[in-house]
Amino acid sequence: MASRSARVARNATYVAAMVYLAIGMIPALLGLAGPTLIPGLTESETFLPQLAHAKLGPILAAVFSGALISAILSTVDSSLLAVGALGSHNLVLRAYPRASERQRVIAARVGVVLAGLGAYALAFSEEGVYGLVEQASAFGGAGIFVLMCFGLFSRFGGRWAGCTALIVSIVVQLWGTYVAVHPYPFTLSLAISAVCFVAVGSFERGRA
Repeated sequence: MASRSARVARNATYVAAMVYLAIGMIPALLGLAGPTLIPGLTESETFLPQLAHAKLGPILAAVFSGALISAILSTVDSSLLAVGALGSHNLVLRAYPRASERQRVIAARVGVVLAGLGAYALAFSEEGVYGLVEQASAFGGAGIFVLMCFGLFSRFGGRWAGCTALIVSIVVQLWGTYVAVHPYPFTLSLAISAVCFVAVGSFERGRA
């Protein structure tokens, strides 16, 4: 949103993706090396704390654990604030464009509280951290991926195609995870949202 032009935004997206992949490979490689670094590991989600205790010693392990918890909390905090801000700006202000500053702040705070309650409910719906991360990453991610691909590499599709892809991806993800218990709900959501985007985009182009 703060980019000077579409070209700057596109190039920044490419750079951010490469940096994300480079840094993201570090925990992935550590996870692959887990059985070798910590033999006899029974709980995979305790790998990092156990590795820190085995390689860093008690003091540095405590510092590492504190840094890890701080990173998790800062991410959660930013996510909740982002949900509240985006919800109040894109939903409340569109419905009530003449809302005062006080009403806008209240709407943002209510959005943060609702997002926190949703996160609390989601935390109790899974048995481990891996399941939570998987659900959080997949929720709506298929629709966003479809929009990014069409937005970066083509001019196909419009507003209704994008909204349809996002809504369908969320609905299919929830249905495939909790109702149908599909083995690959994200892949299913990705495929259906892409088909819906193309279908609605073709309809929009035909009416233009």
